[in-house]
Amino acid sequence: MSTTAQNLIEAAYSRSTANDPGKLATDGELLGLADRLFQFIYAVAAVAAPERFLSKTTLTLAGSPPSVTVPTDLIDLRRVQNASGGKVNVIPVEEIDRGWHLAPAVFRQGATIVSRGQSGDPVATDVLTAWILDAPASLSALSTVLDTRFPTRHVELIIVEMAVYLATKDTGRDAAEFAALKDYRDVQRAGFLQLSGLSTTALQSPHGGVIVQRLNQLASVNGASTGQG
Repeated sequence: MSTTAQNLIEAAYSRSTANDPGKLATDGELLGLADRLFQFIYAVAAVAAPERFLSKTTLTLAGSPPSVTVPTDLIDLRRVQNASGGKVNVIPVEEIDRGWHLAPAVFRQGATIVSRGQSGDPVATDVLTAWILDAPASLSALSTVLDTRFPTRHVELIIVEMAVYLATKDTGRDAAEFAALKDYRDVQRAGFLQLSGLSTTALQSPHGGVIVQRLNQLASVNGASTGQG
C-alpha cells in the first residue's frame, strides 16, 4: 500500500497518547517537517546505494555557450552520454582549459550543465542522456504519496523522527517516555545506515570502498549526535 504524508502524520501522533492532534502542531507544520525529513533521508539512501535510486533523463542543449538546466535539487549526476552512446566527460570548471580532458566535455555550473566549447564538445540542439539521482517529489499535500523508490522499511524512521519532534514540543512530556522514544529512534537510525549500504549481491564496482567509507562517516556523525559511540 502506498504511504501518504497524512499516513506519516497520523502514525507520528499515534506514538503517544499524550499527543494532542492540532494543538501540539498544525497539519501544515507537520507536512513541512515530513517533507524535510523525507528529502534528507532519501538523499542519504540514494548516495549510499545509487543503483537503487537511479533514473534516466534527456537534456537538450541550447544557447551560447550551449547549456541545459538539470532537474531541481539534483542529488548527483552519475553519467552523461551523447546521441551516439559515447561518454560525455563531466569535468571541474577549474580544468576547462586543461588539455588532458578529452572531448566531448561539459561542466556543472549551479543548476546547469555547460559545454566546454572546444572542438568535439556538445553544441546547441545536441540531446544528451543523463543518469541521475533526482530528488523525489515534495510532500506538498496530505494526500501526496512517497516516491515509490523509497523503501517501505525506511518509512518508520521518518515517523519516529516526527514523533520525537512532537515530544520535544510538549513541555509536560514524561521524561521516561521521551527517553524510550529517543532510544527507539536511535535504533531506527542505526538500522537505516546499515540497510543503506552497498549491495554486494550482484553489484561489481571498484568504488565500493568509497561508498562504505561514506556510510561509516555517517554512522560516526549519527553516534555523536545521539551520544552513542
